Amino acid sequence: MAVVEMTGISMVGPREEIERVAAGLLSLGNFEPVPLDFAMEKHPGALSGSGGSRIATFRENPYDELLEVLCEIQALVSDEAAQGRTSGAIFPERGGGASARPQISSGELYDRLLPSFASLPEACGLNRRHESGSWTMPPGGSGARSLVCPSLEEASARVKGLQRRIKFWRERSEKLQEEREKLLAAKVFLDALASAGLDRTKSPPGAGGGKGRPDVASGPPAAAPGSTAWLERALDTRYLSLTFGRLSTDNYKRLAEMAGITPLLVFPVVTEKDYVLVAIFCSRDYHPEAEKLFRVVYLKEYVLREILEGSGGAMKEYLEEQLGRSERALRALREAPRQYLERHRKELELLYCAVYAKQRIYSLCRNRGELGDVFIVSGLVPSPTLPQVEDVIERFGPNTLLLTEKDDALKRRGRRLPTLLKNTFPVRVFQEIVALYSLPSYDDIDPSPLVALSFCIFFGFMFGDVGHGLLISAGAWFLARKGILKKAFSSVLQIAGFSAAAFGFLYGSIFGSEELIPALWTSPMHGINDLILASLVTGTGFLSLGIALNILTLRRKGRIGKMLFDCEGLAGLLFYWTAVAAGAFAFTSGEGVPKPLLFALAALFLIIMCSSLLERLFFGRGEEDEGGVVHTFSVLHALLSFVSNTASFVRLAAFALNHAGLSAAVFMLGDMVRSVPGGPVFHAAVLLAGNAVIVGLEGLIVFIQTLRLEYYEFFGKFYHGGGIPFEPATWRSRE
Repeated sequence: MAVVEMTGISMVGPREEIERVAAGLLSLGNFEPVPLDFAMEKHPGALSGSGGSRIATFRENPYDELLEVLCEIQALVSDEAAQGRTSGAIFPERGGGASARPQISSGELYDRLLPSFASLPEACGLNRRHESGSWTMPPGGSGARSLVCPSLEEASARVKGLQRRIKFWRERSEKLQEEREKLLAAKVFLDALASAGLDRTKSPPGAGGGKGRPDVASGPPAAAPGSTAWLERALDTRYLSLTFGRLSTDNYKRLAEMAGITPLLVFPVVTEKDYVLVAIFCSRDYHPEAEKLFRVVYLKEYVLREILEGSGGAMKEYLEEQLGRSERALRALREAPRQYLERHRKELELLYCAVYAKQRIYSLCRNRGELGDVFIVSGLVPSPTLPQVEDVIERFGPNTLLLTEKDDALKRRGRRLPTLLKNTFPVRVFQEIVALYSLPSYDDIDPSPLVALSFCIFFGFMFGDVGHGLLISAGAWFLARKGILKKAFSSVLQIAGFSAAAFGFLYGSIFGSEELIPALWTSPMHGINDLILASLVTGTGFLSLGIALNILTLRRKGRIGKMLFDCEGLAGLLFYWTAVAAGAFAFTSGEGVPKPLLFALAALFLIIMCSSLLERLFFGRGEEDEGGVVHTFSVLHALLSFVSNTASFVRLAAFALNHAGLSAAVFMLGDMVRSVPGGPVFHAAVLLAGNAVIVGLEGLIVFIQTLRLEYYEFFGKFYHGGGIPFEPATWRSRE
């Protein structure tokens, strides 16, 4: 019904023209690329791999890697900015609201590539403002011609050069940071010695080394000021081994847990957000085992002797001087990216847009074929938009050849075509309900219009109430406005709520009360027989419609025998109608079922049981033989489902009565609390809470029951689904 017809197209032309045409098709958003052999199945020898100079086929996008590198650089610089190290991102962010969209004209950025790139700035994500203002580039400015969409080699060289520059900054920063940590570790160690009274950098120590420290090795008398011998003795202990190092916060927690069951003493010296500097003590005998644990937690050990080498006796002064140099170098290195960004921001933005544009163009051409400098690109477009495609090719590819192929030819070659649905607003929102089950296949019938009708009837029938229906509509609108519900799903609930309100007028019910307005048809509490009859008639009508649609589908597929003799074909529909008529006579007439109806039922039953044989007899072919026993049970199951599916529609009347009964129960509870102290308040509270439960809980239950009638009873008669969505290439990436 509303499945859009597809046309296969192939474009053959010079590379430059195909790129421009691809840019135009991205703006149209109606071209889905397909592999080259999809359209060239008739000429497989033209493809590479069969010998000689053939068409080379590709499946990759050469600009994917470049864009990924730029995005990695963006993430790195954004992380630096978040830590206060730089002043903003290099490239425009992809996303954001329209209020922050800059004023960048298409001619400024894309004049050399395609004049119709008006939508690309938004697709590129140029939608945030710098602190100094909007990224506005005046027409004709210096940046207007800087985006010439460079070749792959040129773009790769520029991106890789930027990557090397960023990598150098990062590696140098990490190295300086590590040197700073080593110096800080040494300073902390000297401070700890000073606090313990072991600092010998200012005055000579007393005679003998290690008095009061029995674990310190004996040695010659203490050295004079300016000597580091005392530090050597402090580090060279007889019984203890001291390890100083750095490890991540998570690994420090692991090491601290290990210290509880091993002879280790772990002291955190400096704690930062991502790492901890630790001092670890253990016996010298256990040190080899401790080193194994250190490797497990990736401890980076700092050797203090190496850090203090060349410091002489003025260790503290040496460390403070080295720390000052290290911090100044780090600050300068952190300023370098910011300064580079300020100088080259516009250039880098244009580079990003150029690479992004080429990446999107080659996403459309990713299945291309190449023969020298000639490109061959194949794809599918909706047939109604084919004139627009021809116009783009005429404007931007005067030397490009366009080949078209109808969907029938593609289907004859066994190609599965994607599904694109096109419906008006009231029906379009119910495509979401159909998609929850399965997207229609290309040859299938789009049930969205019928679902729009049946969903409203089923939901309104079971939840008929003016007040409750309007509450559901208002609640769905509010949740969609807050972004909690998807717009399409909210629209479904709003329409269902209005349908419930319409049935509320038929039932004469407002917030469960049937006394405020007269019923235009009947009341669930007093006319249950009418509701049951109406539900059975509704079920019979929709089941018949489902079988009729299945007959139409079989006719379109050329399965005439199955259409005539199958239990869900014409014979099955006649059997169902005859059975309904027989049932009506049995329940309403005292004379029983007329014999002609019984003979008709018997004849139709025999036809259905012999459907496979009759199909082979009259049409010479049929489906694979499923065996007599299996076929018999399949037919009996299908015929019995007529009864169960029809009876299932009685739930329409049952839930309508349930809704009225719950509302009456709420009013009864309210009347019961009216006589207690504070009765009016409790009465109002009970009514509010009861109606909230009815709208929320019962509304959900009725929604689920409506889906069940749609998916099981109705769809089970004709709908198979299994379609693949039509996914055209556009300027906006789906990643």
